[in-house]
Amino acid sequence: MSDEIAHIEREADEDDNDAVQSALDDDLDLEAPEADSAEQHTELLQHRDDPVTARPADRDGEADPADTAEQRRVVAVDEDDYR
Repeated sequence: MSDEIAHIEREADEDDNDAVQSALDDDLDLEAPEADSAEQHTELLQHRDDPVTARPADRDGEADPADTAEQRRVVAVDEDDYR
């Protein structure tokens, strides 16, 4: 009986090793769903926000600087989390 258990444990270990190797070959985390991994590996279209430039002297005081900075934020078109 113990030989059968040892054999089953060896097979399970081999299956685990195969799964780990497959995940390493695919460059995916074992626990990560495929859709999440694909999303994390997509390239960004624009890598940074537009630079904040100095405002002309005649427009001083028209807008809060934080609002101006927020308007210059780059947000992906299909970004679901942006509100």
